[in-house]
Amino acid sequence: MEMKLSRIYNRTGYRMLLVAVTLWISPLVLGQDPPDIPDLIRVTVDHADNGVLVQWEPSTDPDIEFYHMYKMNPDQSFSKIFTFDPYTFQYKHMTSGLKNLAYAITAEDSTGNESVFGQNVHRAVSVSSDFDLCTQSNAVQWTGYEGWEGSISGYKLYGAIAGDPFQELDFLTAPPLSFSHTHVQADTTYVYYVETFENGGLTSISAIDSVTSIFPEAPAYIIVDYVTVVDESTIELQFSADIAGPVTSFQILRRSNPGTPFLAIDTLWNVTETPSVVQDQFPTGSLSYQYLVQSLFRPVACNSALVISESNTGNNILLENQLVDRLLTLNWTAYSEFETGLAGYTIQRRGGDGEFIDIETVGPGTTQWQETIESVINGFQPGEIQYRVLALSNGGGIGQPGTSTSNITSVSVETQMQVPNAFTPGNPGSSGVDHEFKPLMDFGPKAYLMIVVDRAGRKLFESTQADQGWDGRYQSGEFVNEGVYVYYIQYTDYTGLTRSLTGNVTV
Repeated sequence: MEMKLSRIYNRTGYRMLLVAVTLWISPLVLGQDPPDIPDLIRVTVDHADNGVLVQWEPSTDPDIEFYHMYKMNPDQSFSKIFTFDPYTFQYKHMTSGLKNLAYAITAEDSTGNESVFGQNVHRAVSVSSDFDLCTQSNAVQWTGYEGWEGSISGYKLYGAIAGDPFQELDFLTAPPLSFSHTHVQADTTYVYYVETFENGGLTSISAIDSVTSIFPEAPAYIIVDYVTVVDESTIELQFSADIAGPVTSFQILRRSNPGTPFLAIDTLWNVTETPSVVQDQFPTGSLSYQYLVQSLFRPVACNSALVISESNTGNNILLENQLVDRLLTLNWTAYSEFETGLAGYTIQRRGGDGEFIDIETVGPGTTQWQETIESVINGFQPGEIQYRVLALSNGGGIGQPGTSTSNITSVSVETQMQVPNAFTPGNPGSSGVDHEFKPLMDFGPKAYLMIVVDRAGRKLFESTQADQGWDGRYQSGEFVNEGVYVYYIQYTDYTGLTRSLTGNVTV
C-alpha cells in the first residue's frame, strides 16, 4: 500500500500533522504504535569551533534502530539532515554558516515505524546587533530560547571589544530581550552572545554576533596651537585642523578644574580655513581655563552632532605675585600642552619706557621665580612693577604653534623719597655737582606734584613728572639769585599712600 504523508509544524504546540512526505508502509507494520519520541535536552553553540551541539534523551522504547535529526525549513516544514545509530545521543552540527536552526529528533524502530513529532523542537538564542550612529551605541537584541518554554530563569548577555575577554553586560528574565551598549568607541568591532538559563540547571549558549561602530573619517589632526592672554578680559585660542575630509565643524570647550567636565562655549560650523582663532571673555588676572577642541559631524538622520575626535588641551597662564620684605615671588600655572611639548618659560618685566624686556628663561618644569626689588631700582622705575610670563613650544609639528602669554601682574611698591637741601645751578656735566633740584627716590609714585617758590611766595617752578627737576631759573629763563627757596612736594605711591613734604633748598 502506498500512502502520501507530510508533516506540518504547529508553532503554538510544536505538534506535527502528517501531510506531504511519501512513505512505504507494509501491511504488517500497519496498526503498530510508533516508538516514543526522544526528548531533546538542549541546543547550544560551541564557541571553540562554532559548531551547534544538539543533545537528546534516548527513547523509552527498547526497539530502536535509528535516531533521525531534522532541521526546520523557512516554510516551517522539516527536512531530515542526519541519521544516527541507537547509541548516539548528541551530535555537533557544523552548520557552515547556516542561520540559527531549529532542530527535532525522532526515533525509528526495527519495523520502520518512526516516532511522531511532539513538543520536541529546540532552537538556541539568536543574537543580532546594530550600530546606531546617532546615539553612538550598539543595539543588541536576541530571540528567546525555543524548547524550554515556561522553565527559563533568565538570559545573560556578554559583550566585549573583539579580542578582549567577555564581560557580563546584563541579565534579563523577561522580554523585551534587548540591550543598549552605550559609549562605544569609534571604528571598533564589538562581539556579543547570550547564555540561556533553564530552571533545572541547564544552559544554552548562542552564537557570537559582531558589529563594527563605523564613524565618519576623523580629521587627520586637530591641534590647539596656543592659548594666550590678549588683555585683562580676553584670551585668544588658535587651533589647526585637517578639513580635507567629511568632518569640518569644530566645538570649543573649556573647564576651570582638570577634575571637572568640559563645557562647550562655541561651535564653528563648516570651517573652510585653518588655523582658526576664537576668543573667550573672562577676568584673565584671576581665572585660568583649560581648553579643548572637538571635531563634529552632524548626520542628516540625527538630531544632534557627533563628537568624532579631540585635540590636545591648552590653557591660559595665570600669573600671580607676592612681595615680602622686598623679595618678590612670581607663581604661575603650568601651560599644558603644546603639540611638540613645552620648551620653557621666559619671565619679562616692563621697563620705564613701557616695553617688556626678557629677564630670565627657565625650564618647562619651573612655575616659580624670585628677585629682590632692590635690583629693579634705576632712579625712576615706576612703583608699579609689571611682569608677564611666556610659554615657549618646541619646534616642529603639524600645527602652527605660537607663544602663550600670561596675564600681566602688577607689584605695588611703596615710594621712598629724599629731598636735597642745596644745589648749584649751571650747565650739566660738572663732576660731583648737582645742577638740578629734584628729590631722590627708589620707585616713582603714581601721582606727583612739586612746586618751588621764593620767599615772597612767587611760583618759580611746577612739575607733575617725578623725573623732572628745577634747574634754578625763573620762569623767564634767567637764573635766580643765591639764597633760600621753598619747595612743596605731594605724591601718592602705588600702594595708595599719600605724603606731603615741605622744606627749604639753598641755591
